[in-house]
Amino acid sequence: MIKNRVYFLDWIRGIAVLGMILHHGLFAIEVVSYFFGRPVEFQILDTWAFWVLQELFVAVFLLISGICTAFSKNVLRRGCMVAAAALLITLVTGLLLPGFGVYGLEIWFGILHLFGFSMLTYGLFTCRKKWVPITAAFALFFVLLLTVTFADSGFSMWIRAFLGFPFEGFLSADYYPILPYFLVFLAGTFMGPAVRDHQLPARFYTIRIKPLEWIGRHSLWIYIAHQPIIFGIIALIFYIV
Repeated sequence: MIKNRVYFLDWIRGIAVLGMILHHGLFAIEVVSYFFGRPVEFQILDTWAFWVLQELFVAVFLLISGICTAFSKNVLRRGCMVAAAALLITLVTGLLLPGFGVYGLEIWFGILHLFGFSMLTYGLFTCRKKWVPITAAFALFFVLLLTVTFADSGFSMWIRAFLGFPFEGFLSADYYPILPYFLVFLAGTFMGPAVRDHQLPARFYTIRIKPLEWIGRHSLWIYIAHQPIIFGIIALIFYIV
């Protein structure tokens, strides 16, 4: 048992991870089947109910990530790790896959980019070294000033897309902009101290679901690894069958 660990955060996140894997699995079948000339479509992916469920899982991830800032010794280090993973995904989907003739899967600002941005921003503005939040504020102001001053530039259009106002022709296979999703992360940071100090009903801290807890604790690595594994398995199945 890990001292002071709030296990319900792990197993709830584990449930969300399984939901994410199911969604990406269905999506992968659609994409791979199209490339093999035997298209398979899951109508449920286009339903309002499925969209609500997807957004619910995203909200769970963001809330728990925000809550965990109250437990983290170094939010900035964690943010750098997630941002590096997001950059890797962009390099693979935006540069490597198109080099092999695979288009339409580019991810420019997906869920990991949002997590990385949220953690880094929160970490910078809550850093105990006073010069760090001040420098971050000036940097943010400078970026926004450039965005407004050069409103028609490519730089400005990409910044607006990251904020949540995509320009015509913008495409990201996984797209979770800063607005409104960063606000959900911030809501989690406000909840964090109460969760850490065991102010929720006692049952929240006693329920254990160990398999789901393991999945929740390793959610970042599962996210990075599961998509290429799923695509590879499904492509192999279509190739054999």
